[in-house]
Amino acid sequence: MSSATTARLALLVASRGGDASGGWVLARARVIHPADAASWLRAEALRLAVRLDPGPRTRWAAAGTLHPTYDPGPDAPSALRAWAEDRERQARVRHLLAYGQPLSFRFPDLGGAWYALSAAPLPPPPPESR
Repeated sequence: MSSATTARLALLVASRGGDASGGWVLARARVIHPADAASWLRAEALRLAVRLDPGPRTRWAAAGTLHPTYDPGPDAPSALRAWAEDRERQARVRHLLAYGQPLSFRFPDLGGAWYALSAAPLPPPPPESR
């Protein structure tokens, strides 16, 4: 499938989170262009990372409220940030989306929690009847 053909198809992008009891949609959007889908996924990864691990100087938290943790194990916020900041990986995401490939990335966290980012082309609308 050529990138010119795919560019006319809409894509559904979404973030999900969950644990052993199930999963939930955290955000989703319909975008028209593969580059917009890649940008949305990157921005959503950073948004989730900041919400999960805001840092000690976050304006919305009273001073002294947030403290670093040093638990061993998976770290979804760090993995989300690393994924979003990896230029080579982001270039591959844009390339795959430009050719109509669906993709999904899963980021495990402590206690069995997980977060996922996905993008998939939506089927074309049915032809209009005359």
